[in-house]
Amino acid sequence: MPSVSDLVDPAFRLFTVAEVTARYLALIFLVVGILGFFTTKTNSRRSIRYRGMMVGAAAALVAILGMNAFYDLVAFIMGGTGFLPSGWPYGASGTSGLLPIAQAASGMLSYLGLACFSLGAALWAGGSRYGRTSTRGYRGVTWGLVMIGVSMGGILFSAIAGIYGL
Repeated sequence: MPSVSDLVDPAFRLFTVAEVTARYLALIFLVVGILGFFTTKTNSRRSIRYRGMMVGAAAALVAILGMNAFYDLVAFIMGGTGFLPSGWPYGASGTSGLLPIAQAASGMLSYLGLACFSLGAALWAGGSRYGRTSTRGYRGVTWGLVMIGVSMGGILFSAIAGIYGL
C-alpha cells in the first residue's frame, strides 16, 4: 500500500496550481471590474455589471485567503504537540489499521476541497448573475465546502483513532 504522503502530495500539487490560478483570476477580474466601472459612464447596466465583478473579485480574494488561513488554523490547533501522533495529520508514524487510510482520504479531500473552493470563488466572481460561469463557480464553492467539511470529519476520526490506537 502506498504511504499517506504518496497519496496526499499529488492532491497538494493540484491545490497549489488551482490556488495560484484562482488568485490570478480574481486579481484579473478585480482589475477589469475597476477599469470597467470607472470607464462606463452612460450605460448603467454595464456599470452595475462591472461593480458586481469588482466586489465579487474582492470577496473571492478574501474568501480564498480566509479559507486557507482558517483551515491551517484548525489543523494547527488540532495538531498541537503532545496530543496527537508524531507527523499528524498526514503521515503519522507507527500506525496501522484504519488510521493511514483516514489520513490519506482526509488529506486528499482537504486539498481537493480547497482547490474547488478557490477556483469556484474566482469563477463565481467573474460570471454574470445567472450565467454558466457563475453557476459553475457556485457549484465549485459548494462542492469545495462539502469536501472540506468531510475532510474535517476525517481529521477528527484520525485524531480519535490515534488516541484509541485503532
